[in-house]
Amino acid sequence: MTKIKTRKLEETSWLAQIIADKMEIEFNKNGASSRWHCLNVFKIIVNEADDSDNNTIYYDNVDGKRQIIICDIPSLMTKHGTDFDRSGMQCKLRGLAEKYKDDDGMYLVSVSTTHDLNHATIKDVSELVYQLGVA
Repeated sequence: MTKIKTRKLEETSWLAQIIADKMEIEFNKNGASSRWHCLNVFKIIVNEADDSDNNTIYYDNVDGKRQIIICDIPSLMTKHGTDFDRSGMQCKLRGLAEKYKDDDGMYLVSVSTTHDLNHATIKDVSELVYQLGVA
């Protein structure tokens, strides 16, 4: 009989663990590539959405698609370094938006930043996970 190896959940969710696994594979294959950096930003956002104390980043379901709503793009500088201040996070989310689109060419990440707007939505978490995993 084959024994199934189980792995202890080390991150805040299975989604975060899946992204961490993809990050490891990407880093071993291509180093700190742009895909690796995008996976890192996505993992950070997932970790924030998994945090029950964070009421400005959370999961939602719209039309059968799992989304992450970012009501106020935060500065995560204290957790992740100076590249992750509010402006850096805005830029990183805009980079995700430009790089990854669905099969119809629609943006998977919507970012709104102006003098009075500072929010974003990952419109389809499953599709973004898929797109980030495609070589």
